[in-house]
Amino acid sequence: MICSDAFTATGDAMAEIQGAPGYRYLTTPHPVAGLTREQVRERAEAVAAEVAALLRAGGEGREVA
Repeated sequence: MICSDAFTATGDAMAEIQGAPGYRYLTTPHPVAGLTREQVRERAEAVAAEVAALLRAGGEGREVA
């Protein structure tokens, strides 16, 4: 999961409710809704390596970037 940094408390709470406390996810700066297509691409490129690392790790541990 990737969420904007304004929603980390919500992400943590949802994980806990779903029985996955400490669920590992990444963040991007808030807000996201008003971004242009190019800005979204830039944000995606900025976290791409972290997404790959998270997938390779198989979700072990917790990381909030």
